[in-house]
Amino acid sequence: MKKLNDAKLKVGDIILTSGPNRMSRKVRKWTNSDVSHAMIYVATCSVIDSTGDGVHSTNTQRLFFDDESTVVALRYKTPLTIDTLSKITDFARAATGTEYSSAEAAAVVTGRFKKTTRRQFCSRLAAQAYAAGGITLVADVDYCSPEDLRNCAGFAEVDEILLPATEEEKAHWDNRLDIPRLMAECTNRFLAAARKQSKSIHALNDVHVHIMQHPEDDEYLSKALQASGYLTVWQKEFAKSPWHYDFEFMKRLGARTEDGNQQMTWYCRTTVDGAAEGRRYEINGAQFALLAKMTESETLGLLAELYGTLDRLHKQRVRVARQWLQENYQPNP
Repeated sequence: MKKLNDAKLKVGDIILTSGPNRMSRKVRKWTNSDVSHAMIYVATCSVIDSTGDGVHSTNTQRLFFDDESTVVALRYKTPLTIDTLSKITDFARAATGTEYSSAEAAAVVTGRFKKTTRRQFCSRLAAQAYAAGGITLVADVDYCSPEDLRNCAGFAEVDEILLPATEEEKAHWDNRLDIPRLMAECTNRFLAAARKQSKSIHALNDVHVHIMQHPEDDEYLSKALQASGYLTVWQKEFAKSPWHYDFEFMKRLGARTEDGNQQMTWYCRTTVDGAAEGRRYEINGAQFALLAKMTESETLGLLAELYGTLDRLHKQRVRVARQWLQENYQPNP
């Protein structure tokens, strides 16, 4: 068994994998490849991909692969600017909740292309995200396979991206509350209700546009949002890891063992290094607050309040992690 080595990965990398399931075998056979799925590395320990559940994020620490599985990481040879990386990751995040299109994924193999929809599949999402950043990876960003991405001349494979893993590690993560999975379930519940009101709603980012055009749907969408559980997922994250936000708690926890101290140092370093990734909470909160004021929308007001909370929590996490490093981490001379 093996797992990803996050220390070797960078934002913007595309990770290609295979699996033992029937669909993976079919895709590999149809595309004459040893890979069948594509994911975009959007932040430390986080990927976004398109599966049968739609477009959602996943914690890479929860990804475990059989020894027989192929796992490849691709990195663009020309270093990507911060602006380009932001456009790539913003596109992927904006697609959150978008439904999967098995028919269009199959069209990559059959060649029976119909009208392209806004639905997604894994390699389309990766290619379109790069296109949003001004980089064309393949001849057709709407219809491409993971193998097409692998054959892109602009990419180079990243070395040493895998580490050995144990069944105990997998069991540890399987027994922990999966916050990204919970968020995906809440997102899908909300969007399923929203789509009953309008077929124009594909992703979360479509909701505010719909409300501005159809203010009469605000009450319905507000109730659907609250019923979905989307607004309270952060509370479960807070309850699961309160030490993220409390320095004294973090200090007690990390001091128990040398291994615990090392893991705490790694967590704090990655949190501080990725501090800018949380800027989206502040930006989204400000945008929703402005739209809520303009439209007097309860739905947008709830989202503004949520992102304001997420922004405060993120900044608290960074402050606590920075304090830990200042008091405990001594770099090698």
